This record gives sequence, structure tokens and C-alpha cells, in this order.
Amino acid sequence: MSMKRALILLILFSMNTHAMPLDEPQAWQGVTDQVMGGVSNLAIRHADGVFYMSGNVSTDNNGGFVRLSNRININSNDFKGIKFKAKGNNETYEIHVTLKGLKIPPWSYFSQGFDVNDDWQEYEIFFKDLKRSSGFSAAPMKAKNIRDLSIAGFGRDFKVDLAIKEISLISN
Repeated sequence: MSMKRALILLILFSMNTHAMPLDEPQAWQGVTDQVMGGVSNLAIRHADGVFYMSGNVSTDNNGGFVRLSNRININSNDFKGIKFKAKGNNETYEIHVTLKGLKIPPWSYFSQGFDVNDDWQEYEIFFKDLKRSSGFSAAPMKAKNIRDLSIAGFGRDFKVDLAIKEISLISN
């Protein structure tokens, strides 16, 4: 292969930034309010490209969340949101984004809810539409400032039963 052809192929492949898949099972972990004394519980399972979240969100003991979380490393602002497919138990879940750097309080985040039913639906959630939970963040909401991206059951007592697949970042 000629050097010119190799260079053209390299450029073409590097320009393909339509989406950045986030479906590696090892990159995701379950987190619950038990880290702060809550009693919510969560089981995470991955099979055939689908993440399954099951458990209970409880507001007892000042708790109230479960999350499937990815400590993500985005090196550019070339992404404008997250896309995924989900189905579940007719509940509202949320996308949570925490930023790098100083935050007051340290657990502050940005979020947007999405409703699921028992049919697969595709969701696109744009970073510009996320709402600040509370507090202050020194870093502005930009893709390269994201530290964690999570799918959460949050804020009320309910049973968690959610399936998620084809998770990716949406390019600009």
C-alpha cells in the first residue's frame, strides 16, 4: 500500500466521529446510596450487549439512588450528548453527569430524566439540556469536562427494572 493511500485511509477513519460507543461492560459499575449510609440496592448484569439493572431505590436513611456509572475519559468537546436504547418498568430514570474539578457540594451533578416502558425506545440526551442538581461547578458543561456518566434510579422509593443497550456519545 502506498504511503499516500495509507494516509488517506488514516484521515478517513479518524474523521469518523459519528458516535463513540460506551458499551464495554468493564467500564461500568454499580453505585448505590449505601456509600453514604442509605439502604438502596442494585444488581447489575450484562448479557448479549444489554446492561440489566434491578433492585430498589429507598429514601430511608437519607438515601435514594442507584446508578450504573462510567468514569469516562473524553479528550475533546466533539460530543454533544448520549444516545442509548432502554426499556423497563414504566418508571422515570435519569442520566447523571458529574464534572471534573471543584464542585460544591462535591456530589453535585447535571441530569435529565427519561421515561421507559416495556418496549425498546431510543433516547438522545444532549449535554446542553442537562439541568444542574444544585451547587456550583468550576468547570463548564463541556464534553471534555465530564468525569462520570451514569444511568440512575433516583429520588423516590421504587423498584428498579431497567435494560439499556447501544450506549454511545453523539458527535457534534
